[in-house]
Amino acid sequence: MLNTEEKESIINFTQEELKEIRDIIWKQTGIYIEDGKLYLLNYKVGSRLKKLNIKPREYIRLLNDSVSEEMKEVINSITIGETQFFRDKIQLDIFFEKIFRDYLKDYKGEEISFLSAGCSTGEEPYTIAIYLLEKFPLINFKVVGVDINEKFISKAKEGIYGIYSVRSTPPYLLTKYFERLDDSTWKIREDVKRKVQLERVNLMDRVGVKLLGKFDVIFCKNVIIYFDDSSRNKLAETFWSILKKGGFLVLGPAERISIISLIFEPLFESGMFFYKKVEKSKEFL
Repeated sequence: MLNTEEKESIINFTQEELKEIRDIIWKQTGIYIEDGKLYLLNYKVGSRLKKLNIKPREYIRLLNDSVSEEMKEVINSITIGETQFFRDKIQLDIFFEKIFRDYLKDYKGEEISFLSAGCSTGEEPYTIAIYLLEKFPLINFKVVGVDINEKFISKAKEGIYGIYSVRSTPPYLLTKYFERLDDSTWKIREDVKRKVQLERVNLMDRVGVKLLGKFDVIFCKNVIIYFDDSSRNKLAETFWSILKKGGFLVLGPAERISIISLIFEPLFESGMFFYKKVEKSKEFL
């Protein structure tokens, strides 16, 4: 909640101006802000308007400028970084013990690559690396974590976390893969950090995503809930294009994409869905 002083520092946009800003954000990022939450958007961009000391129409033109840094400021303010290490641990255990272990049956030493798409402040890519170091110590792997919020990526690279982020981490793994800085702060160990590459990438930028290379597994959890249906479908297509043959897409336990069964094979294992890359139907060729 904003205090009185913060509310007084905000300049209000009209509903039409907010919808125009909402559409600019949606076209560039895939994030869609519903009409009922436009007042929250007004809090974010209204305070920026006063700080920059410009008029609403000038601000909207600034957001439309492809080389403007202002869109980064808006994205940093509206994206949510709620996450933790070992989030959805049951799903992770099922994937690594059942799906991924079977995937490795013909493993011959090649590098196995993972993408954490929408990695926030780094808890997910580091969790993946810890799983692999702990359960599959003999494989050669890398984990790439990407997020559109540059502040999140900076924090992820720092690798320092409070007790809230590590609250679900099994104690023996906390001791093994983290360095305790004080009673409430932990730092990820260097042997884990070396396995993780972190970059600022907009998931709606297909060229930028494809430049990351090919992956065996893509994790995209608790991200598409902020996208509209058309953006989810575009993202599914992009993920299909960067997955290796037979690779897997892992979504949040309750997340679905409408076209996913047309370009991925749903695998139901121990109460959870996972998605395996298959050849596209003619409709998508």
